[in-house]
Amino acid sequence: MSLHRQMVLLITGLLLVLLAGICYLSVRNSRDYLEMQMHSHAQDTATSLGLSIAKPLGEDDLAMVQTMVDAIFDRGDFVEIVIRNPDGDVMIRRTLQAPPHLIPQWFVNWLQINPMPGISEITEGWRRVGDVRVFSDKDAANRNLWVAAKQAFWLFLLVGGISWVVILLIVRAVLTPLRTLEKQAELICNKDFTGQQPLPKTRELKRVVQAINRMTRQLKVLFDEQVAQIEQVRNQAYVDSITGLGNGRFFNAQLQARLDSQEEPFSGVLVRLQIKGMADYNEHYGHDAGNLVLRRIGQIWQQSMEQIDGHCVARVTGTRFAALLPHQTIDAVKTIIDGAMTRIQRLDGLNLGGSNVKLFAGLSACKVGDDSTLLEAQAAAALERAQSYQSGHVEIYDESSHGDALAPSMPGISNWASFLEDVIEKQKVVLHYQPVISCVDQSLMHYEVLARVAVDGKLVTAGHFIPLVERFDMVTRFDRMIIELLIKQLKAQQDGSRVPLAVNLSSHSVREEDFDAWLLATLNHNPEVAPYLIFEVPEITVRTAHGKLRRLAIGLKEHGAKLTIDHFGTTNSSFGYLSGLQLYSIKVDSSYIRDIEDNLDHQFFVQSLVRIAHSRQILLTAEMVELEAQWDLLRRFQLDGAQGFFLGQPQPGKEAA
Repeated sequence: MSLHRQMVLLITGLLLVLLAGICYLSVRNSRDYLEMQMHSHAQDTATSLGLSIAKPLGEDDLAMVQTMVDAIFDRGDFVEIVIRNPDGDVMIRRTLQAPPHLIPQWFVNWLQINPMPGISEITEGWRRVGDVRVFSDKDAANRNLWVAAKQAFWLFLLVGGISWVVILLIVRAVLTPLRTLEKQAELICNKDFTGQQPLPKTRELKRVVQAINRMTRQLKVLFDEQVAQIEQVRNQAYVDSITGLGNGRFFNAQLQARLDSQEEPFSGVLVRLQIKGMADYNEHYGHDAGNLVLRRIGQIWQQSMEQIDGHCVARVTGTRFAALLPHQTIDAVKTIIDGAMTRIQRLDGLNLGGSNVKLFAGLSACKVGDDSTLLEAQAAAALERAQSYQSGHVEIYDESSHGDALAPSMPGISNWASFLEDVIEKQKVVLHYQPVISCVDQSLMHYEVLARVAVDGKLVTAGHFIPLVERFDMVTRFDRMIIELLIKQLKAQQDGSRVPLAVNLSSHSVREEDFDAWLLATLNHNPEVAPYLIFEVPEITVRTAHGKLRRLAIGLKEHGAKLTIDHFGTTNSSFGYLSGLQLYSIKVDSSYIRDIEDNLDHQFFVQSLVRIAHSRQILLTAEMVELEAQWDLLRRFQLDGAQGFFLGQPQPGKEAA
C-alpha cells in the first residue's frame, strides 16, 4: 500500500475517532447538565408551590390547591405533580399524557436521563399538612438533546470534511517530492538520468533532492562515458573516421545479410562511386584539404540517400563510396546518383585551379538470394566501364539482362498491381510462424509472423512481393490487413492457449498520418488480445520518424502491446535513443550474427549491447541463428532470445503449434 493511501486512511480514521469522541462527550456533558438543571427547576417549583398552597391545603380548600397546581403544571415542562397528605395518601395528581416518541429509541436508551424529582414539605404554622413532588419531563430533554446532537454532528461533519480536504492537500504537497524521488529512482534504474526540478520547499526534502540530483549527474557522466567508449570501439571497427559513414567491413556485412535472408523483403540496387584524381589533389593542396573534400562528398552521398528507407551508405576504400538502396528501380536510382554527382562536382574544393578530380558510378540490380561476390563484380565492371567516359558518367551493368529487379517474372503474374490489390482486398495471405526461443531456458518466447502469397500453387516469401507492395504504395493497407488477421486469429483462440505474436511494421506505415491512431483505436477495441501483439519496426524508423514512433510506443504500452526495434545496428545510430523509447526489446541485425563465432568485433558489439539493453530493462534478441556455435555463443553472452533456422523454421499455424 502506498504511503499516500496510508496517510489518507490514517487521517480519515483520526477524524472519525475525533468526531465520535467529541459527539459522545458533547452529548453526555449536555445530558448531565440537563439532569442537574431539571432537578433544580423541579426543586424550585416544588418549594414555591409548597409555600403557595400551604394555607389553602390547611383549610382543606382543595379547589384552590387544584387551581394553583394546574397553573404551575401548564407553565412548566413537567410530566407529573403529586400532592400527598401527611399519611402519604394522594390528594391531588396532575399527569402529562406522554406524546409518541419523536426520537430514535436507541438514543433514549443510550442517554438514560433520570432527573431527581423536586420534593417539598407543606407546613402551616408548625403543623405539617402534606408534601409535594414535582417530576420534570425527560422526553422534552431527550428531544432537545437529539436536536443538539444532530446539529453538532452535521456541524462537525462539515468542519471535518473541510479539514480532511485541507489536510489531504497538505499531505499531497508534502508527499509529492517523495513520489518524484521514487520516480527519479526508477528512471535511474532505467539509465535515464533526469534531475528533479523544481526543488521542494521543505528544507529536509530539498537537501535530499539536491543530493540525489548530484548523484544523478555523476551517474549520467559515468554511463555516458561507458556508452561513448562502446560506441568508440564500434566506430573504430565499422565507421570511417573521415566521413562518418560506414566503412567497407560494415557495408559488406550489410550486403551479405540482406542477400542471405529469405524472409526479409529485399531487392534493389547496388551503387559504386569512384573518385579519381584524389592523389594529385592531396599532393597539390595537402591531405587536410583532401580529407575535407572527402568529408563533404560523404555528406552529400548520405543526404542524397536518406529519403530511402533502409538505405546503407559507406566509404568502402580511400576514394570509393558505395550505397545499397532497397526497393528501388534502376532508373530511379540513376536519377538520384546523377543528382548527387552534380552536387559533388559543384563543391568549392573540386573547382580549384589545377584540380583534376573526376567522378564515376556503376550500378547493378540485386535481390535476395544473389551472390554478393558476383554483384560486387558486376558493379565494379560497370564502374570500370563508366571511367571510359567523361566525369560524372553513371554506367548500368547489363540492364537488358537484369530488367526491373522489383518486378520478378513469375508464371501466371502479368500484372503485379492487380494481383496485390486482390491479395489485400480478399486477405489472400498465408501466415507462417517462426519461433523465438529463450536463451535462458530454451522455452518459447513468441512467434514472428511471416507472410506468404500463393502464386500458381506455390507460396512466395515476402522477399519477393513486399518490395512491390511498397512500390505500388500499398504498404500501409497491407500492414493493416495483417494486423486485422492476427487479431481475428487471437480472438478465436481460448485465453490459455494464446501465444504472443510479433509482426513487422514498415517505416512508411509508422510515418503515415493516421496509422498510429488507427492502430491504437484497434487495440482499444480488442483489449483482450492486445497484450499478445509485438510490433517490430526497422531501426531506420528511429531516424526518420522518431517523434511519431515515441508517441506510438507510449500508446502501445498503455494498451499492453509491445514495441521492438528490428535490424538494430544497421544505421550507426547512437545508443542514446534507447532512453527515449518505451521498448520491449531490440533485435540485433543478422549482419552481426552471421559470422559472430569468428568475428571478435561482432562479439564485442553484441556483448556491449547486452549490457546497455539490460540496464534499461529491454530484452535483446538475435535473428538468423543458423549454427549451433552461434546459438551457444549467444547463450553465453546472456541474450534473452533468438530465432533462426537452427532453432526452428517458419511453419504454418498448425505445424508451428
